[in-house]
Amino acid sequence: MVVDAVVATVTRNRLKAIGTGEAVRSVVVHPEATGIVREVRFKSGDEVEAGTVLATLENDTEALAVDRAKIAVEAAEAKLQRYRRLQNARTVAAVELEDVQREVDNAKLDVRGAELALAKRNIAAPIAGRVGIVTVDTGDLVSNDTTIATIDDRSSLRVVFYVPEGFVPEVDIGHPVEATSVANPSEIYRGTVTAVDSRLDEASRTLKVEASIENPSDTLRPGMSFSLNLGFEGDRYLSVDPLSVQWERAGPFVWKVAGDEGAKVPVRIIERNVDRVLVSADDLALGDPVVVEGQQAIRPGVKLRIEPRPKTEAPAPAGTTGVPQASRETPREDGSLGRLIGSDAAAAELPSDAAAAPGAR
Repeated sequence: MVVDAVVATVTRNRLKAIGTGEAVRSVVVHPEATGIVREVRFKSGDEVEAGTVLATLENDTEALAVDRAKIAVEAAEAKLQRYRRLQNARTVAAVELEDVQREVDNAKLDVRGAELALAKRNIAAPIAGRVGIVTVDTGDLVSNDTTIATIDDRSSLRVVFYVPEGFVPEVDIGHPVEATSVANPSEIYRGTVTAVDSRLDEASRTLKVEASIENPSDTLRPGMSFSLNLGFEGDRYLSVDPLSVQWERAGPFVWKVAGDEGAKVPVRIIERNVDRVLVSADDLALGDPVVVEGQQAIRPGVKLRIEPRPKTEAPAPAGTTGVPQASRETPREDGSLGRLIGSDAAAAELPSDAAAAPGAR
């Protein structure tokens, strides 16, 4: 029978996820008015500043409306000057002068309205960034539903990914993130968590999280996939070899070597990894030896004996075809490696040649 020591294992200390990159700011530009495109002032892939005019629509009617409104303002102001002179001569009442003043104010408002309508014939970039492919041309009839351009601010990217429910308490704003692009796996981009959703998705039991990574060289593009790596402090549990875990009606348990006897210790399984099982048990401590092979020979009250064995086995003589027995060496309290052979009585009943044969237990 082979024993293995209980060791401490850290779990949930690292999370790997797949995310999708998005521009830190992205807009789809639509015209505010309907009309014929007079001029397109950008090319695909151009970098533009906020306020840059991308395209203009036919605006003859709106320009005339502005001129007409300005003429109306001039006429209203001239009328106001006459009424003021008349009011000084006490020819008109003060109420009539106030009515003319309101006419001037309304005429000025008409000018502002006409100028706004004229300005809407110019389609400007609302943010700074890089435009996508041109989808309109001179002479096209466009409306509010027509896409003039898409503008992405790629100075940094937002990477959207989803965190499993078990990691939700560990994720917070400002948590460091390492991201690797599928297009350039040799480069590691570092960033931080910038947004955390307020609720989990009920179908997948995951939490939507956004991280921001810098893109100074403009090598990253919105829509790229990223492999993200997040480190956490993790939880520390006792772990045993998977072969040591046995089952009975009451639940899982392990055989712990206590002195020269075997003790059955109930355990609660926390997590199963590839080579270890994380457990929680009141009667199990760090470094306790547990049996991983030969549990069927252990009975309560049966005396057990651990015999030391060399750390390495001598190579088989030339010409032999024997296969060495698979075993696991574990440290004992005195620092030596030991192997649980069984009770003293059982060991005495074994023939000496059988005890020495490869594979004997």
